[in-house]
Amino acid sequence: MNDVKRYLAFDLGAESGRGMVGELHGGRLSLHEVHRFPTHHGRLNRRLLWDVLAIFEEIKTGLREAARCFGSRFDGLSIDTWGVDYVLLDADGRLLGYPHHYRDSRTDGVMEATWAMVPRAAIYRQTGIQFMPINTLYQLRAEQQQSLDLITVADKMLLMPDYLLYLLCGVQRAEVSIASTTQLADPHRRDWAWDLIDQLGLPHSLFPEVIEPGTLLGALLPDLAEETGLDATIPVIAGAGHDTAAAVAAVPALEDNWAYLSSGSWSLMGVERDEPLINDETLAGNFTNEGGVDGTVRFLKNIAGLWLVQECRRAWAAQGLDFDYAELATLAAEHPPTHAWVDPDDARFLQPGNMPGRVLAFLQETGQAYQDEVGWIARCVLESLAFKYRYVFKQLETLTGRRLDRLHAVGGGIQNTVLCQMTADALGKKVVAGPVEGTVIGNLGMQAVATGHLDGLHALRQVVAESFEVQTYEPGDTSYWEENEAAFLALVAS
Repeated sequence: MNDVKRYLAFDLGAESGRGMVGELHGGRLSLHEVHRFPTHHGRLNRRLLWDVLAIFEEIKTGLREAARCFGSRFDGLSIDTWGVDYVLLDADGRLLGYPHHYRDSRTDGVMEATWAMVPRAAIYRQTGIQFMPINTLYQLRAEQQQSLDLITVADKMLLMPDYLLYLLCGVQRAEVSIASTTQLADPHRRDWAWDLIDQLGLPHSLFPEVIEPGTLLGALLPDLAEETGLDATIPVIAGAGHDTAAAVAAVPALEDNWAYLSSGSWSLMGVERDEPLINDETLAGNFTNEGGVDGTVRFLKNIAGLWLVQECRRAWAAQGLDFDYAELATLAAEHPPTHAWVDPDDARFLQPGNMPGRVLAFLQETGQAYQDEVGWIARCVLESLAFKYRYVFKQLETLTGRRLDRLHAVGGGIQNTVLCQMTADALGKKVVAGPVEGTVIGNLGMQAVATGHLDGLHALRQVVAESFEVQTYEPGDTSYWEENEAAFLALVAS
């Protein structure tokens, strides 16, 4: 058993996080969950904030559980999270306030106001990142407008996974994949976009040194090692800090001409490229160029994803209608096609609230017939997502000049088999779904690459292909999606 390599990964999403141990042996990776927890957040003074200290306590619980179940020695430790959110620290590394949640309303109108300072096209030319009000750029601009601007007293800004890694090992860095989500990084040089930072009046000192995915940061801090029962020599690794970058690294694609879909609260559909794609057409389409592993670029589009279903479920539960996600998918499948849809990326759907009411309001405002019934609304949302996937998939083919033969889908969203089959039908392409735990597998795999136990990205994907089963969805009848495409596109355009 001496050739078994053992890694510990924490994967944090907007709803929940988990600590997972991965064991690499004989070219296969096995997974063992040691701790699952909510990613704590709440409202304070009308602001939506992350309770990052409570989250770190959960991580420490996971460290203790890993030590209890597997012993004190691991070959690596890393963390990935969602993008864009950050903490501000003073010169002693102290936290300056609770970090804001990206769904907080403080950035309302900030993006458009920023374009008066730096034109939209100029921002895109320097960063290649899609325009979303949640981007770190606009969060920092919102901070600059506060009566007490914490940026003026901050020493460093750390994105969420970089901050949690700092708490583990005491090293402050900015890993490329997560830094790219800020809309403040240069995708060509894989460094900060210093000219843009100057134009925004942000201090250079705020931004830590940028490093590549798979960088060894240091060892676990001695006090944490003592507190958790772990060995203080465990390497702490900046793998792929952005959860989507980790998920894409774990796509078991050994062929060419594929696109990926990282499916969860957000749906991120794109292709892997060797260089950014930044031109007038990609700007018009609001496509993004985020940092990937092994020098790659993730050319992709953010789509609202299963967030709408999650919020609908939360609203129905508050009314005493407590369905799990599988039950909602079954109820949706029992309904015939709705012939009515929403644009999942309409601004009204971004923030928490009465999502079923917002869906019905959209349908009313656009003159579409609807039913105020759980299964019908669930089907309407799933059909809308499948139509949006069709739209974005076609855009990817046009913008890249590549024919894409299949879609590799990873993440928790692939457990919705109804949506997977709808996606295959809507695209008219094969959908290869799996692994479900793509993000944490990419996290673990990048640790193996960083420590020299796997020889790069291709070797990682070979291990994934050998270790985890996938489910293939063949396209069926595509006529519904073809006949109604124009009607859906008219909704998106409006």
